Amino acid sequence: MKVGILGAGRMGRGLGELLRRGGHDVALGSRTPSDSQSSSLELAAAQSEVVLIALPHVAIETNLALLRTIAPGTVVIDLANGVRVDDGRIRSVLDRPHGRWLADLLPHVKVARAFTHVQDELLVSRATRQPDTWAIAVAADAPDALATADELVRSARYVPVPVGDLDHSGVLDPGGPLFPNMYLPGDMQDLLRTQARRA
Repeated sequence: MKVGILGAGRMGRGLGELLRRGGHDVALGSRTPSDSQSSSLELAAAQSEVVLIALPHVAIETNLALLRTIAPGTVVIDLANGVRVDDGRIRSVLDRPHGRWLADLLPHVKVARAFTHVQDELLVSRATRQPDTWAIAVAADAPDALATADELVRSARYVPVPVGDLDHSGVLDPGGPLFPNMYLPGDMQDLLRTQARRA
């Protein structure tokens, strides 16, 4: 696939490296392109079949006009997290799951949520040293968006674990039971089942 990654921080660059190894054509978009490895956000979004948003949460609304130019029906995978700390505890800055918040802002695209609970410093090392071992939780409303997220997770050499639609994707967000940790697939599924029984 032609994959556009919006955001050239550690997460964006790390995923770009993994997805290129997986055979995808990756365009890395930066808010301040300054080297041959990245282009503008606009160019990365326009040239891609699927778009990954690896921007900081606070940069999403400031780039909303650009994000609304993404072609209707495009799968957009949301990696962003709005993080705050309350009384020594990590929490989300939002009153709803981040994926639902983004889908409400961009109703013309198909939003999926993935890679959000992984610490960026571990993303590449776990995939390269222990490929096809660690779990990545994925969520989406549309089946084709979920299938695309699954494919990219596998291409990055992780194991996708579906957690439901975007209304149930808060488990991936700051303050959710998966954030900010990595799990083997069975351990993640056990944790999610325990969480569901408590709900």
